[in-house]
Amino acid sequence: MPRAAARSDEEVVALVVPGKHGRGLFPGWFWIGLSGLAVAVVLLAVVTAVTVLTSTKLAQARKEVVQQASEIQRLKGSNKKLTAENDKLKETSETLKDIRDRVFEINRRRKRLRKWAALPDRGGDWIGRIDQYLARTPLQGQGRLFYMAAVDAGIEPRLMPAIAMIESGGGRANANRNNYFGRMAVGGGWAAWATPEEAIDNQAHYIAGMWGRVASPFEMPGYCVPGGPWMAKVSREMSRI
Repeated sequence: MPRAAARSDEEVVALVVPGKHGRGLFPGWFWIGLSGLAVAVVLLAVVTAVTVLTSTKLAQARKEVVQQASEIQRLKGSNKKLTAENDKLKETSETLKDIRDRVFEINRRRKRLRKWAALPDRGGDWIGRIDQYLARTPLQGQGRLFYMAAVDAGIEPRLMPAIAMIESGGGRANANRNNYFGRMAVGGGWAAWATPEEAIDNQAHYIAGMWGRVASPFEMPGYCVPGGPWMAKVSREMSRI
């Protein structure tokens, strides 16, 4: 059986692709559809790429929004704390102002009282009697100091000289430097002061701070143990002034 003659390349192309050589194996609409499909595929790929990129950006944007919201909440919390601290500082400032005003008023009253007590016709009898009581002791001549400290603290003027006489013999046997009153130190041992003035002024305010504006040793429980005999001795010494 004779074999068919081989087709030329142009004939093969004419069978597949329409053109001037013939209609081809596929009609024209097929090629139009195929072109449209290719365009659609390209567009789909582009849309998919854009969608993925947009989704990534949206996710990143959401993450940033969440972070910013968290930061805003943190800042709100910090602001609330700062507001509370500011309110506390205002209250503290007002309290300090009240304390400063009170201290100023107290100091002004103390200065007026000390000036009054230092006048020649004020306390002269007490000062003289205390000086006479402390004569021939290391505390002689300190009557005005005892009196002024007592007036400043609001306690009986004879109380401290009497305690000094009982506790140290009027400064003859001090527990420590300038400690005429047998006072213990806060951290243990015996208290000490740099000068007699500091010791006497401290003693006056110690008594006033612990027992108030006392006029008698019987109003000072706990200063010495046992208290009864000590109170009686101090009271007897006060009667001698």
